[in-house]
Amino acid sequence: MARPGMRVAISVPDTVLEEKASPREKMTKLGLIARACAIYGVDVIEVFRDPLGRGESKLIRTVLEYLETPQYLRKRLYPLDETLRYAGMLPPLRIPSHKAKVPTSSILSGEVREGVVNRDGTVDIGLDAAPLLEGGGQPGRRVTVKVSSLSPLTARVIQRQQVGSYWGYTVETKTVEESLSDRRFPLKVATSKFGTPVVDTVERLRTALRVSQSVKMIFGSPSRGLFNIVGRNLPGRVDFVVNLFPEQQAETVRTEEAIFAGLGIVSLLFAEKA
Repeated sequence: MARPGMRVAISVPDTVLEEKASPREKMTKLGLIARACAIYGVDVIEVFRDPLGRGESKLIRTVLEYLETPQYLRKRLYPLDETLRYAGMLPPLRIPSHKAKVPTSSILSGEVREGVVNRDGTVDIGLDAAPLLEGGGQPGRRVTVKVSSLSPLTARVIQRQQVGSYWGYTVETKTVEESLSDRRFPLKVATSKFGTPVVDTVERLRTALRVSQSVKMIFGSPSRGLFNIVGRNLPGRVDFVVNLFPEQQAETVRTEEAIFAGLGIVSLLFAEKA
């Protein structure tokens, strides 16, 4: 949600692509999911194991992480891979961390950029010269750095939380149990066509968000909802089970459509806290 102190996660099953037959279709869907997360400032995307299906967690994680990586670092971090054969059709996220590759002369002291540590102790941050990395680092590792000096050109590693603005998402793989018991996001909202219509629960949800600084939205797969994946005790494992489309006219709602809708509602309610 790109506001200080507030963190948002989404959790999707590793079978989220099961209705897509071709690599192109899968790329399109993952691109839409990544765009939704970028637009609404999602901090963490969890991919959990669907025990009832044949998941593609590796593909999902690779593509989502590739999209979150600044363009000038992609060749360094992602060598030729069949998984990314159709990466050219993926939409750009255009988030603050995706800065352009520029000459060193245009850099200001204090600027924050993503980088990859070089073997010689410098860091590649998309310039025509690589700044010396204070304290060094593990070669090949991706880091967030702040330019600390222009002469000599040096940078230091910082945490994403220190940036002060939205800086992208991380991708994690988990079991269903790990996702449901994650204490980093104590407020959990599951989505289901068998849930309470969102219009009937919006006041309680607004109150819960008012006292919470984090929320996780959990989604089902195209063929199995969360009641099928988690079980009948789903309401006892989360704070809310909501139906985002109680009056839907289409026969089905795609996961990426539910993600856009759910994050839009949460974003609106978060904004009311200001």
